[in-house]
Amino acid sequence: MNKHYEKIDGLRFIAIFLVLLEHFAPYIGRPLFAGFYGVDLFFVISGFLVTTVLLKSSRKTFGANYLNFIARRTLRIFPIYYLAVLLLFVLNMPGVRDNIVYLLTYTFNYAIVFKDIPITPINPFWSLCVEEQFYLFWPFVVLSLKRKPKALMIAVIMIIIVGYSQQIFGIFPSLIPYNYYGLLTRMAALGLGALGSLLSLSNKLPSKFLKNKMVEYLVLSILILTLITTFKYKMFVLGLCSLYLVLKSAFYEFSFRPLENLLKNKTAIYIGTISYGIYIFHMPMSYYLGKYVLDPFLDKINYASWGKLKILEWHKWIVKFPIYAFFSVVIAMFSYKYFEEPFLRLKNKFRTD
Repeated sequence: MNKHYEKIDGLRFIAIFLVLLEHFAPYIGRPLFAGFYGVDLFFVISGFLVTTVLLKSSRKTFGANYLNFIARRTLRIFPIYYLAVLLLFVLNMPGVRDNIVYLLTYTFNYAIVFKDIPITPINPFWSLCVEEQFYLFWPFVVLSLKRKPKALMIAVIMIIIVGYSQQIFGIFPSLIPYNYYGLLTRMAALGLGALGSLLSLSNKLPSKFLKNKMVEYLVLSILILTLITTFKYKMFVLGLCSLYLVLKSAFYEFSFRPLENLLKNKTAIYIGTISYGIYIFHMPMSYYLGKYVLDPFLDKINYASWGKLKILEWHKWIVKFPIYAFFSVVIAMFSYKYFEEPFLRLKNKFRTD
């Protein structure tokens, strides 16, 4: 049975909170690069966990291991994703019917660019497409090379180098328009997670480095400074910080107790567990709740009579953020309990070891 890293779910809570901060509190989230970093942190987590599962798979043949992995991923990802796409198609959510083929085939991330699709509530689905493309491709690399650890390590490092080189330097000029949404570049963060998995399973983690209190505070300081500043290597530095957080959460304790306590908090862990549903539903929910409930109500308020609070007329996100976040969690809770869990129980038929 693969180990469950409970604090990784706490880390997922941080990631989904950053995404919600970007989308629902833009005056705070956008200057902090919160949405990008939240998604990038999800990518590093996925790369770490998926690679660990693949390396620990114990079926006798490549085909059996691959099909077993895909079956488990399918049961986790497809049901809620296609349910959401179906519901949004029926409700005629902007952007869904025009791009239904791309949504159904997990190619929406590329359609955003080559069709120049305007911002819609389904735009966050691009990252789900990147992950699914990774899940289809990555097992071929890991399962083919799992008995050749040096070759696998080289492959992972090359993916990281090429991905970040494209992001930072645009080494393939024709692919620059796809730098934000494409698999080639975003696989760099997934590759960092894979690197962490390889190091941990080969007992090559730099324990002294990861346990060092001063290093921890330095990394956290670098992370905060990187989020609030802009420079050429920002994405690479954020990826390295994410890798540190993932490895530290999985195998060690943080000296900074507020962070350690947050990662161990049962509520945070639960929200991290259902973060996939939160991510899928948060923007469509906010679109309908805003359009038909909150905006009509907030637009009728006479803010001029509110004195100093009249500033809320221009900062309605202060009211919307907690409401949208609350309903995002509630919808994801019901989705997880009554729709996702029955499919997740079926995963036991496809044990990896």
